[in-house]
Formats: sequence, C-alpha cells, structure tokens
Amino acid sequence: MIPSRVRGDLSEAVSEAIEGLWGFAVSEVGLSAPPNERFGDVSCQVAMRLSGELGMPPREVAEALAAELGGRIPAVAAVTVDGPGFINFTFQRGYLTRVSSSLAREEFSSLLPDDGGGRVALVEYVSSNPTGPLNVGHCRQAVLGEAISRLLEAVGWRVKREYYFNDSGRQMELLGESIAARYLEKVGGPSSLEMPEKGYRGDYVRRWAAELASEKGDGLVWPDDSELFVSYGRERAMRRIREDLALLEITFDCYFPESDLLEEDVPRAIDQLGGTGPGSEDLVYEDPEEEGKLWLRLRELGRPADRVIRRSDGTYTYRMPDIAYHLNKFERGYDLIVDVFGSDHLDTSRDVRAALSALLGNDEVQRRLRVVIHQFVTLVRAGRKVKMSTRAANFVTMRDLVEEVGSVDVTRYLFLTRRSEAHMDFDLDLAVEQSEENPVYYVQYAHARIAGIVRKAVEEGVTDRDVDPEGLPELLDGEHERRLMRLLEVLPHRVAQSAELLEPHRITEMLADLATAFHGFYQNVRVIDSSRPKLSAARLLLCKACRNSIRGMLGILNVDSPDTM
Repeated sequence: MIPSRVRGDLSEAVSEAIEGLWGFAVSEVGLSAPPNERFGDVSCQVAMRLSGELGMPPREVAEALAAELGGRIPAVAAVTVDGPGFINFTFQRGYLTRVSSSLAREEFSSLLPDDGGGRVALVEYVSSNPTGPLNVGHCRQAVLGEAISRLLEAVGWRVKREYYFNDSGRQMELLGESIAARYLEKVGGPSSLEMPEKGYRGDYVRRWAAELASEKGDGLVWPDDSELFVSYGRERAMRRIREDLALLEITFDCYFPESDLLEEDVPRAIDQLGGTGPGSEDLVYEDPEEEGKLWLRLRELGRPADRVIRRSDGTYTYRMPDIAYHLNKFERGYDLIVDVFGSDHLDTSRDVRAALSALLGNDEVQRRLRVVIHQFVTLVRAGRKVKMSTRAANFVTMRDLVEEVGSVDVTRYLFLTRRSEAHMDFDLDLAVEQSEENPVYYVQYAHARIAGIVRKAVEEGVTDRDVDPEGLPELLDGEHERRLMRLLEVLPHRVAQSAELLEPHRITEMLADLATAFHGFYQNVRVIDSSRPKLSAARLLLCKACRNSIRGMLGILNVDSPDTM
C-alpha cells in the first residue's frame, strides 16, 4: 500500500465531487498536512479557490464537498470542515497500521512510488575546472548533486552522473604558468618567471612544481615548454579532483571535457543561433568595431543584455560552449536533464536556457531541463568566519574539511540540512560534536536505540511476526502510537515530493521529525513488556517501521545507519 496512491485517490475523489456538484473539473485540488493533528491527517483548501467562481462562501463550498465525499475513500475515517473552509481528512487507524506494518516488514523503498518509471536522467554537478583541489563550496555542490541523483533513483529514475570541465583556455594557461613560475623558483636555473597577476598561489602549486622537477629534471623553460606545464597541471588537478570526490564516495559515469565540443558542436551551435543552420534563429551579429567578434542577441530573448560569444582572436567566452554542451545533452535523448550550479552561475544558466528555448522551443526546455542553484558556504569556527580564497594560499579544501570533521557522514548530512538556495554557515564546532546536539548523531542515535530494542525483544522472546494484522488497530490505539503512525504514513509521499522538487534537504527535515517523534514515543511508552506479549509485539513492529524508515532515508543520503553508538 503506497501512501502517495491514497493521496492520489483523495485528489481524484475531490475532483469528481466538484464535477458532480458543479459540472466542471479542476486540475489540482491541493492537499497538504494540517498544522495541527487535531484537524486530521490531510487538509484541502480547494473550497477557498472555488468560492469566487461559484459565488458561494468558502465554508458552504467545503461543507457541500465534505457531504459528497463522506465514505468515498476506504482509507478515510472522517471528512470534516474547519475554519473558513478547510476540508480535513482523518485516516482509518486500520489504514495507518497497515502502512506501518508494511514499513516494518519491507524495505522503505518498496513504499515509494515509481515516478521515474525507468526513464533516464542526466545529473551534472561539481564541474569545477581542473585548476586545483576542490574547496568547501564544491563540497556542498558534490553532496547536493549526489543526493539529488540518489533521490531520483529512489523513485524509479535511471541516473547518469556527469562532470563537465574546461580543459583549455585562459584558466588552464594561468595554472600552467603558475606551475612554471614555482618550478623555475625550485630548480634555480638561469631563467626565472614572475607569478602571473591572477595566477594560482596555493601550496598545491608548489607541490606540483616540485613533483614535476623530480620527474622531468631542471631543463624545462617557459614559454617553450608551456604545453607541458599546462597539460601536467590539468592532469594533476583532475587526479586530485577524482581523489577528493572519492572521499565522499562519488563516482561519475562521464567526465566530459569542453575540448570535445570546440571542433564541431560549438560552430554548429553558432550556425543555428546565427540563422545558417537547421532549426536556426537570427540571433548572432558581428561586432562593428572588432573583426571576428560575435555577439548573441540575448535581449531579444528577454535577457538584460547581449553577450559576447566569440572574441576577436577566435576563442569563445564560456557561454558559447555551455550552450553547445546543453544542445549535446538534449541530442543524447535524456528524459530529464538536471544542472546543479553555484549561485555565481545564475546569469549564465539563464542565458543558456534562453538560447536553448529559442532553438528547441520553450516547452521542450521547460519539460526536460531543471536547474538547481546553491548559495555559497561560510565555514565558522568558534563563532568566527574562516576566510577562503580560490587562488590565494589560505583556502580550505574539501579534503581539509572532511579531515577536520572526521566523518564523511556528518559532512554529507550537515550540507543537506539547508535549502540549496540558502546561504550556509557550516559550523565546524557542531560538526565535530559527538552528541545529540549534532543533527546526524541525533538521527543515528534513534536508529541505534531501536536496534537495542530489537535485541532486547529477541532476548525476551518477543516477535512481531506473531502479531495478527487485524488486531493491530486495537493494540496500537494510544495517542503516542497514532502520532508516530501518522508521521510514518506520510514519509513515502514526502520523499516523492522531495524528488519531484529536487530538494534533498527535505529528507533531513523528515529524519529530524521522525527521530524526535520516536524519542518522544520511547519516553512515554514501554515497548517490551513481558507481561503483555501481544502489545509488546505490536509496539515492536512500530519500532521496526521507524527503523526501516530512518535507514531508508539515510540510505538515500548515503549516510550510515549504526546499530550501536
């Protein structure tokens, strides 16, 4: 029994009641959780929306619908009206116990809807250029992108993970020149090289320069060996990036280099945008003052300003390969394309979307492309911000962060406790706190506590396998049991919503809610009572439902579920 299907039945019943009473259909009735459990388990506000159209007070509309809906949905015990016109549904206790029983005896994933239906999604994330180690901002994006990927997989999508990177251009030249400057400083030869003004000054550049000197000797010079310096820096940076991602157990299906686009895809995309290719638009114009320089007419597409897409020296600005790359993604036939970007990519992503919509049609782009933007991260230690810089020598790497926190689980979990759109203060003191003050330990402790209850049940010979499902509603009739079952029932539905919205932070919210509810249940109810074997078995089943739900949701986040702590 999948709770989201029950909600589907509810929505359908409300729609049918509206059509039966007033002769028209509504596309979305809007079901939500009421703010207080005394108002029921599911609430609907459709009466307020219909009031003006029907010329009736919303309460009157709601009462007419409630009368029509009574007894229509087997899982619902009561339909009531509250306030100005809220329609509230209270579930049958038998339905709640059946859901809890399913959660206790099956994997959590078995109650999730198959929304993906085997369709294929491409999720692009991290995509940092190979100019140095990944930093804490990349760490947030890596955790977020992986959680989105796993969340989509949980509801039936087949997910391909892709890392796109610029392996050429000015940034790579700066890295090569920075390594050359440190190399020549190291070998002490007759020539020297000043560090470029915008060069990379991190300690890793010194290390790589020393490694290069060890491998190649002291005979390299700049600029004669510039290609070697650049290629060495690129390869060393990509190796380090893969190693950093491995710390978080992240593996990509494809590392897609920008250079693969430059020969064919980018010129073809310019032709399409410029009106000379199939399915093209007249959106490209030459700069009247600089020969060879091309502009994209983004203002005609509703964007604030036109943008240069090709410089006069023939090199491309980053928007143009990005447009070509996304056209390539669409051509590969993915049903869903997800981009996970930092907020510094917001304008670029909007420009790219505008160009894609011009070429492919707005409906097609809206249907298949989703962009998730995350804000920056500030590290906080002892209440003070830790400064970071990409090129200066004092930036904090992903590896530094994971090693200081001392737990990959904590690192992952804490990054997912905030909405992606919200700026994040990552509290290093909280991260290393091994107590219930730490959000992940609080949840993991609930799982470990249930594991302890299960062990005690085995010792005392209590087993939930002997519970008669028909007798569960009578056994689990207390307010604490119902409160917990009410929360368990809605979890699969909320996970499906999280996947639809690409918002994995909702999973940490659910885990916190469930852990709090379970701890409250445990403090008020004696689970294992040898004098009451049937009740003990029923409450044990409820505990196992909580355990499997915590384990399932932590699994989506790739966080461990310990049995002891």
